[in-house]
Amino acid sequence: MITGYNTDVEYDGVVYHVQTEDKGVQTPIILSLVYVGGAILASKRAPYDDLITSGFDKQILAERLQRQHKLICAAVHAGRIEELKRMGERDASPTAGRDAPKSAEEPTPPITEATARSTDTEPSPAAETIQYSDAPLDVRLIEEPEFRGGSSVVLKALVTRAAVNGRAPAANVKVVVKTLSTSFSPNKVEAFTDDAGLATVSLTFPRFRGGRATVLVQVEDNALRAELRRIIVPSG
Repeated sequence: MITGYNTDVEYDGVVYHVQTEDKGVQTPIILSLVYVGGAILASKRAPYDDLITSGFDKQILAERLQRQHKLICAAVHAGRIEELKRMGERDASPTAGRDAPKSAEEPTPPITEATARSTDTEPSPAAETIQYSDAPLDVRLIEEPEFRGGSSVVLKALVTRAAVNGRAPAANVKVVVKTLSTSFSPNKVEAFTDDAGLATVSLTFPRFRGGRATVLVQVEDNALRAELRRIIVPSG
């Protein structure tokens, strides 16, 4: 999984939060969400199945993710909010999504690369390390380890909720950690967050040299859901 971006963009006195992330090779989609006050205003889903079938290239995926984030930020900065809403409605329609890649791959509102670069919302390197978003429920990894076949790791997941003054720890929330692969049997471990919103899980990955593998972290709290994925690198 590629590290995503979180950027606040102000337009006409309203602050919009743009979040773009890679959903992982098991669900190969670049997802951008536009939030206002914790509510999702618009979304953009761009499948990258072509990268999976042609040979996964992490650098190409990173470039696509950054480009999509820049274009969404530029659209917000230009005041194209209604266009973003319509784009999200198209992605959510029954004929959109994975079964209609041409529609899902439609560009965001007609913004050129030059326009995106000219805005002051271009993600900086520091934006890649932002740990929180404006999502109602959010999960992030603390002291993120390397996920490699044949290794053992201690995964520390921090779960937070949107609060009036920013973020608040989400205590007593179930965290489900799944290990999925085309090369070995799946595994599932469950834990609950403590008062600080932290859940700790120990994982051991089987050795493998081919195929794909990923760690999926899922949390749910009062009908709110959040998840993240990380790629497990084949054994050396």
